[in-house]
Amino acid sequence: MLGASVGVLGTVGTAVLTYLAARKQADDQGRVTHRSALRAERRDAYLAFLQAHESIDGALNVINIASVPEIAVLDRAIELVDRGAHEIYVSQSRVELAGPESVCGAALEAWGAALNLRSFLDEVRAGLVSPGQYDGQCEARIDEVERCKATFTAAARSVLVGLA
Repeated sequence: MLGASVGVLGTVGTAVLTYLAARKQADDQGRVTHRSALRAERRDAYLAFLQAHESIDGALNVINIASVPEIAVLDRAIELVDRGAHEIYVSQSRVELAGPESVCGAALEAWGAALNLRSFLDEVRAGLVSPGQYDGQCEARIDEVERCKATFTAAARSVLVGLA
């Protein structure tokens, strides 16, 4: 009878240990799956945000830093910046949902830099920026846009690498 009791206890013990191991494995697999899905969601949102910058990049390529551009060139740059700022605004909502806060803040600053560039181009178009001030102010706006985009990219990369 003692032998049978030991056998039953051994079988029950083995069953309990097997159950706990299976449960831990399922929990671990769930965490891995969740992390993978979160990483993919964030990667897609961040990529869409960076792609929204293409119109802004196009505007930066149109603008001549050395001298005030002609009205037609300014109009084209303003059109590109308007489109880019709108696309950034739209894609920013996906970034806000995907998070985290560090990337959301960088996205907001990048959108603000696009709006600042748009305001500057409006001032140039209205003749409020003298030719002597144009190159310095233009370079400052371009630097702001590029810096904010680089800050967003670095924040996004840091998050994605941390989820790998």
